[in-house]
Amino acid sequence: MENSTGPEKRYDTLTAAERSFVDEVAHHYHTAHGVTWEKGRVMAWMIISDPPEQTLEQICAAVDATPEAIEQLIEQLTLAGLYQRVEEPGREPRYRLVDDGYPKAVSDTFASWPEYHRIFQFGLEVLADAGAERRQRVAEIEELFGHIVGDLADMSRRWEEHRRTVSA
Repeated sequence: MENSTGPEKRYDTLTAAERSFVDEVAHHYHTAHGVTWEKGRVMAWMIISDPPEQTLEQICAAVDATPEAIEQLIEQLTLAGLYQRVEEPGREPRYRLVDDGYPKAVSDTFASWPEYHRIFQFGLEVLADAGAERRQRVAEIEELFGHIVGDLADMSRRWEEHRRTVSA
């Protein structure tokens, strides 16, 4: 099958370097987050896909997966704003990685962490009279978020500064 840029990419026709990258990302998501290999490959492929807009069929071919294995991921990442669904009359829907999608997703995740910290501080209040073991589980999480939240503002500021410097 051909696309507008030449032969359709299939997993077995990716270059060795492309397959290595796709599998490295998939391995990370699999070992660090329990994501299936197919879903990890989708996440990598959509970063380097050619063309950048891919139909579900093209994505499946490139990562050696079935639509059933990845449709839910595509939908979740579209709803999360990481992918964009492109629809035109008479054409199959296509998906593309949103420009600046990963930095925005990471920033949005970090932005929610102060609220987690607040919730676990509240949990410590709720468990003020609870046994030490029960309270300790909440205290460890509260301490983690307290430590991380303390660094987030500076980290976000440095990232924005870096982006302004690079784009100038």
